[in-house]
Amino acid sequence: MASILTFCMGTRSSIPRSGLELLAVARSLSQQLGSVPVQALFLGLGVREHAPALIHHGADQVLLADHPCLERPEDEVVLGITEEVVRQLAPRVVLLPHDELFGGHVGPRLAYRLKAGIVTDCTGFAVQNGDIRWLRPVYGGKAMAYMCARGLLQVATIRSRAFEPLPADALRTGEIQEIPIPEAFSTSVTVVERVEAAEERGLSLDRAEIIVSGGRGMGSAEGFSILHELARVLGAAVGGSRPAADMGWVPHSHLVGQTGKIVAPKLYIAVGISGATQHMAGAGSSKTIVAINKDPDAPIFKLAHIGVVGEWEKVVPPLIRSFQEMRS
Repeated sequence: MASILTFCMGTRSSIPRSGLELLAVARSLSQQLGSVPVQALFLGLGVREHAPALIHHGADQVLLADHPCLERPEDEVVLGITEEVVRQLAPRVVLLPHDELFGGHVGPRLAYRLKAGIVTDCTGFAVQNGDIRWLRPVYGGKAMAYMCARGLLQVATIRSRAFEPLPADALRTGEIQEIPIPEAFSTSVTVVERVEAAEERGLSLDRAEIIVSGGRGMGSAEGFSILHELARVLGAAVGGSRPAADMGWVPHSHLVGQTGKIVAPKLYIAVGISGATQHMAGAGSSKTIVAINKDPDAPIFKLAHIGVVGEWEKVVPPLIRSFQEMRS
């Protein structure tokens, strides 16, 4: 019976949330397709001890690829392993996280090599008469559309935090199978030098359940120091809009938007952000959006769940003090 194959790139210390989210998608999809098996390809170095957790979260079988070449995975190495596994297993559906590695580099190239249909950045799905319809944002997030991929094999990338992981079931059993990894893959890219980026402040946008973002309305880099203080009190990550990133107030790696990070935290606080389509395409899936802007006609107020009209200098510092009092 054709299976649903999910992918997870782990580390020695943890399993990324995205891998557990994919298992939740796969289990739900499996039920609607007639209880087809769910398999998980688990890649990384020193991740063997975490494999049972994937069983507990919904996998029927874990295919373990634990190898030194995956400590700092190159795109073509992961693509080579992925293609080989998919060709051997011949699953019906391949689910990948919509991140930089799988969603940006591996997924499209894998679909091309396998002559498979691919739908990216999915936030939901529906099954009608055995056919899968994938839900994704279109027109810069202004609308949602169902799309169908042609062919026997379908590849889909799933937006981060669009689904909640299933609760772990310690009594759930499954199979863990190690897959052999050749000593070297033939790649067309040679890494000649690695330059490590300077350590950045704060949490990762991908893992944060609360994000505080600033835009052009912050006025300067000094304004972002206040946002970092708010984030520290809330245990949040700090992001920014395209103008804020271009002016160097926030690193480009923390840019939220269509050309930056696509996020869906439980709480998104937008300060001094007008709410342009490009930005909201990256933040519009947040569970609760709080907008603070002095312009009452700012487009973001049409999408925000809570809106505060006022200058951020008069709103954010009292907000920080209130949170500090609540915590104490």
